[in-house]
Amino acid sequence: MMAKESLTDKAYSRIKEWIIGFQLKPGSHISIQDLAEMLGISRTPVREALSRLEQEHLVVRFPMKGFAVKAMDLKEISDLFEVRTAIELLAVRQAAGRINGESRAQLAESISASEKLIKKGAKSQSIKIEQNFHMKILEASGNIPLAEIGRGILGRIWAIQSFNIITSDALEKSHQEHIEIFDALSDGSVKRALAMMQKHMKYATKELMARLKDRNDIIHNAIAFNPKTWQRLKRKK
Repeated sequence: MMAKESLTDKAYSRIKEWIIGFQLKPGSHISIQDLAEMLGISRTPVREALSRLEQEHLVVRFPMKGFAVKAMDLKEISDLFEVRTAIELLAVRQAAGRINGESRAQLAESISASEKLIKKGAKSQSIKIEQNFHMKILEASGNIPLAEIGRGILGRIWAIQSFNIITSDALEKSHQEHIEIFDALSDGSVKRALAMMQKHMKYATKELMARLKDRNDIIHNAIAFNPKTWQRLKRKK
C-alpha cells in the first residue's frame, strides 16, 4: 500500500499539471470527490494536495463551499510578470558568474531536447522543457532563496504562459532566445546574459498582455476576468 504522503504527492502533481495544462480552467469549481475518483484515491490526500496548491496561489478555498482554480485579472498577471522579470534578471546575472560544468550541461541538454521536440511538432512536451530551462537558471544562480521565490512565481504563471505559447507561433522564437541566453551564460558574459534575458522577458510580456487585452483572442476568453465569476462561486452550495 502506498504511504499517505505518497498519495498526497501524486494528487498534488497531477492536479497541478491539470491546472497548468488548462484541463482545470481558471475560476472553475473543484470537486474533491471527482478528483479522487479520477486519481483512484480517497478524498483525504486530494484535500491535502489542494491545501498545498492553495499555498502556491493556484487554487482558492471558499469556507464551507470547497475549492476553485484561482482566476487572475490583467493587473495581477502584469504584476506577476514584472516580478518575474526582476527575479529572472537577478538569477541570470548571478548564474553568469557562478555557472559550473554540471549546470552548463543541464542547460545544454534542455536546449537540445526541446529542439528535437519542436522539430517533431511535439509542442506540449517542448513547452515543459522550455519552462524547465528557466528553473535551471534559477538553480545555476546558486542563490537558494532566489530559486525558492522564483519557483513560486513561475509556478503561478505557467498555466497562462503555457496556454499562450500553445495557441500561438511564439515557441520557436522563445527557443531561439533561450539559445542566446545559454550562449551568454556559457561564455560567462554577465552583460550579454542580462541583455538577452531582458529581451526575452520584454517579448514574452508584451505578447501575452496584448493577447489578453484583445477581446477577439482565445486567450482573453480563457481567463476569468469578470468578478461576477467569483460571486457565483461564493454563492455556490
